[in-house]
Amino acid sequence: MALTKALRSGSANAIEEAHKALDAGDFRLAAATTPNGMTTAPYGVECRVLGGLSPWMTRAIAFVPEDQVSGDDKAPDDKIVGFGRRYNAVLMADPRFPYADVCRASDKAGPKPVLSDNPDAGVVQPYGFAELGEARMSYGLGAAARRGSVTDIRILLERDPAALDRTDMFGLTPLAWAVAYHRWPAAEALLRAKANPTGATCQTTIDRQSPLQIARIMRWYAVIRRMRPLVTEEQFASLRQKPRWDDASLIEFNHALTELKERYETPLRKIPFARHDLNFSVDEQGQTTQCTMDPASGVPAFDKELCGLAMEIVHWAPARDAFGTRVPESARLMVGFGGGT
Repeated sequence: MALTKALRSGSANAIEEAHKALDAGDFRLAAATTPNGMTTAPYGVECRVLGGLSPWMTRAIAFVPEDQVSGDDKAPDDKIVGFGRRYNAVLMADPRFPYADVCRASDKAGPKPVLSDNPDAGVVQPYGFAELGEARMSYGLGAAARRGSVTDIRILLERDPAALDRTDMFGLTPLAWAVAYHRWPAAEALLRAKANPTGATCQTTIDRQSPLQIARIMRWYAVIRRMRPLVTEEQFASLRQKPRWDDASLIEFNHALTELKERYETPLRKIPFARHDLNFSVDEQGQTTQCTMDPASGVPAFDKELCGLAMEIVHWAPARDAFGTRVPESARLMVGFGGGT
């Protein structure tokens, strides 16, 4: 609140505020809130974080409309942007800043990684940059895991065993970082020390930051198999994804359903209003191979035509098993009609 007041009055000193944060061990960068989430781009920094930045990862100092988000020298508000740029520059230039491999100055970030158009290809590096820079013991267990330093991991765990499953400001445990940076020896060392494949106590297998979920997104099957015996069958099964409908096709189907009900208004008016499940079989390509309605409406022609429309119009992202491989699976939509409604 004090910083917000100082920013509004123009009296905020970016260098003093940055050193104050560094002394407190607060490494959050200045960021802006936009209609599409958090970003450090207006303040000269690019962070490569799976799914984007979350509010607790940054110090949000302004709201920026999406069309004004830019990493260049153009600024929607000179006072705020000037503060944010200086603040971030001081933090990132300080040797205590441990995340120079995750967030970098925009002019030093280089081209953004190109994601494969193949939905079955894994994300090569979901977090950070490949060039890590100097390692410092003071950066902690997560930095040692990112660099694959097994010796540092052993020393740091001896100093602070509780750090094994402790998350940092990005919500990642050391094991999650080792997986994200594809450091097999580091991951193995942490697993031997009993690191949790589901992440911290408050996390679950399916959380975006959990080691197992990161390995699945990367399609790193070897480490998934290594972690599988360390979680329950229920936890591992929770990684499965059911087929997901395409929103645009579902909107089109709803319009078609409205027209269909109008054509069958007379027989449908004679039955009481009820909800019905449309049950589908969806193959590995996301194609619907079968449709049944439960319970039947009592108007067979309507049921048949409704299923036909659903099979023709609704598109699905295919189901995936716990390893991220496409598999056939069932899917369901609920519809309601009858009683003239």
